[in-house]
Amino acid sequence: MKKSKKVVLVIASIIGVIAIASGIYWFSMPSEERNMVLFMMKKGETYNSYKEYQVIDRNDKALAPTSFKPSVAKTIDGAVNRNIVAITEMVKNENSKMLKKGMMQSTGIDDYTGWHLIADEGAAEGSNPFGPSPLSYYTSGLAANLHTQILRAAGVKGVTLDNIKVEVLNKFRWHNMMSPDGAGFLDKTTTNIIIESSEPEEVIQEIKEMALSSWAAGEALRNETVIEPALGINGANWENYHATPGTTLSEESIVDGFKLSFITHVPKKPEHLKPVVKDDEVLGFDNMANMEFEIFAIAESAENQKRPFLKKITVSTPTPETWAIYSDEFMGDNDNPLAPTSLEYFTAGTALCLTSQTTLVSAMMGLEFTDYRVEDQIDYRQEAIDSVKMVSYTDTVHSHVLIQSSESQERLKQFYNKSLALCFAGEGLKNATEMNTTLYLNGKKMK
Repeated sequence: MKKSKKVVLVIASIIGVIAIASGIYWFSMPSEERNMVLFMMKKGETYNSYKEYQVIDRNDKALAPTSFKPSVAKTIDGAVNRNIVAITEMVKNENSKMLKKGMMQSTGIDDYTGWHLIADEGAAEGSNPFGPSPLSYYTSGLAANLHTQILRAAGVKGVTLDNIKVEVLNKFRWHNMMSPDGAGFLDKTTTNIIIESSEPEEVIQEIKEMALSSWAAGEALRNETVIEPALGINGANWENYHATPGTTLSEESIVDGFKLSFITHVPKKPEHLKPVVKDDEVLGFDNMANMEFEIFAIAESAENQKRPFLKKITVSTPTPETWAIYSDEFMGDNDNPLAPTSLEYFTAGTALCLTSQTTLVSAMMGLEFTDYRVEDQIDYRQEAIDSVKMVSYTDTVHSHVLIQSSESQERLKQFYNKSLALCFAGEGLKNATEMNTTLYLNGKKMK
């Protein structure tokens, strides 16, 4: 009996030492790391009912942001200017803390309400997310926009191309994500233009240069784009847009009989792009805080004669699967595309990326809040669209972070500034990004 009591005392002592050591280690961790551990470990709240979404679907009504009045771009002869609004909402679901909805709409088009996207980054290991990631939509818009401009350039030249494919690989990086000077970056955009055609090489090269000059999304990354950010605190603007319990029942989205999204049966890889970032590292705090990752998108024609700009985009996510989503373009006044436009994807991806960072920063800070969202408008300008001098610009990004919280102004401004700094998509716009583009003609790499 005495021996067993002694054993129990020894075990209790060991447990006590372990508990003390664990407590010392826990409280020696920076508060940001402790808060992030709690955020990742805490089970999400369950709800009695969930709103059911398609991954991609039309908005029920036109968007009405509360932090600014959407403006309609002025269009003059030879130009097609477009302003695009995006609004995000968190979607509450116990299986993902990163689930969100992004709504976007091109302004100034009669009876056009735009689209919504479901974005996710919080899938459990071995399961698929509820939708592509924000940066998957961002990269998809980038690839699809260049594909569109190649088609338009070929049209100006009176040339029919047998096949066009655009591959884009974006390399993203966090730098000391949990530190006060943490930041997110888009380090490099690598693009392959793959064309099959019997046209002379010099004609294809000219089409390539015309397309690159009129690539609005690419121009936004290639140059330093003006960003006008703003923070809204505790405004009376939460009646129409707010976090709601929700889910997606399938990765397949069908609108007007057309399938707009699905997960590919087998993960697809680019033909000429080779990812270089290793994704097999153990994700400790240091690796997470300085994480590097890549997203690729492959845009190719959907071969629809009535909708020549309709294209299929195969895109990767931070998890192993690849998604297929579709993009279309306006073909005239008051046209109604079959899918979101390339620049709508790019705009929504930008807003959704910032929303992800607000989620992570609020978790790191242990911020008390009721709700938050992002409202953006990006102003695009395209000139001389029917000539060999066609050119496009991204003029201004108007970005508004709205939050309901009783925290101090100082803490909320810290939250806001850190969220902006960590946003890969926003930093890609704010800073001039390294852009490398290669042309392949009939399988041969061109100079």
